[in-house]
Amino acid sequence: MVSGPERRWAGLVAALLAAGWLLSLPPAARDDDRTAPAPSLAAVWPQAERGTVSGSLPDGTVYTPSLFLDAGTSLGQALTTDEAFVRLLAVRGDEVRELRRLPAVAAPQFFGFVADDDGRVAWAESVEDADGARTTSMWVAHGDAARRIVADAGDVRQTDSAHDLAIVDGRLHWTALAGDDTALRSVALDGGDARTDSVAGTWSPVGWPSLLDGTDAVGGGRVVLMDRTTRQTREFLAGPADFPACGATWCRSIVLEDGGSGQVDLVRVDGDERRRIAGPDVGFPVTDVAVLDRFEILTSLDPATRAAVGRPLSLYDIARSQTLAVAPDAISVLCRGGFLWWSSGFEDRMSWTVVDLRTLS
Repeated sequence: MVSGPERRWAGLVAALLAAGWLLSLPPAARDDDRTAPAPSLAAVWPQAERGTVSGSLPDGTVYTPSLFLDAGTSLGQALTTDEAFVRLLAVRGDEVRELRRLPAVAAPQFFGFVADDDGRVAWAESVEDADGARTTSMWVAHGDAARRIVADAGDVRQTDSAHDLAIVDGRLHWTALAGDDTALRSVALDGGDARTDSVAGTWSPVGWPSLLDGTDAVGGGRVVLMDRTTRQTREFLAGPADFPACGATWCRSIVLEDGGSGQVDLVRVDGDERRRIAGPDVGFPVTDVAVLDRFEILTSLDPATRAAVGRPLSLYDIARSQTLAVAPDAISVLCRGGFLWWSSGFEDRMSWTVVDLRTLS
């Protein structure tokens, strides 16, 4: 469910993307440097932990990873061979274990995957009944055992962020729409001690304990961040040419300069350390800004760089003030739990490559 202000903001961003606002350049790049290739991530960090996962399971079905626990272990989704069910699977090499299966007729969704340091994984499941009414429940798995800990989690906020669900101090946290308010809900991972609080307005989690309200962010407006535990707020004030999206620490802003040229800046929420990271023809394949407070994920939209299938994928490293080439032909790109992964290849030769961003030091 999307509110009116969110729809207007989403529409504006979509229009900017469609118009080509969005080749990643170092901040001080000269015109004659623009064709110089960026160094590759593999060359700069040969020690980075990487892995590959086939896009086809042994039974021939298509597999899409939704979360990586390490570079060789993932949770993901696949249909059954008869396409009657959607399965949630744990995959490591040729070992495939089924955690859940839901009838495809119920239009099931598995989302919000998050893991803790003890190896527990939580997620949300959403299904429709015969009348089209949708119910979302919360689940936890440890090893092969999956169990439901909340039967009805409310109208859960889905923003495709890695922060939609969070595990903190043994509790699973999420937000849900509740009329004009946002419900802050949590439950112990054993399913007990359910709690609900609320805050006025529409808020989205952007990294514990921060919540974001960006409904007034367009062109000279503001982004408000609130600490959900103390209720203290802080603001990012957008310039008249800024169209920002913010995380808990950094904002990424598309800047419409004179003449209509779109540039991309990163700036801290407090307004410090503004830097130009890209020019036109750059897209943002993941929702979250400045993953791990360090990496901005970028995709080239320049037609001249398009591969036969896929587009160049790069990341801007805030700590090094440098853009690095990740892959020349990424198709789908996801990032969660400190892992970045992307698909490449053709149909039955599709594969996924994963990099543990936490090993880039």
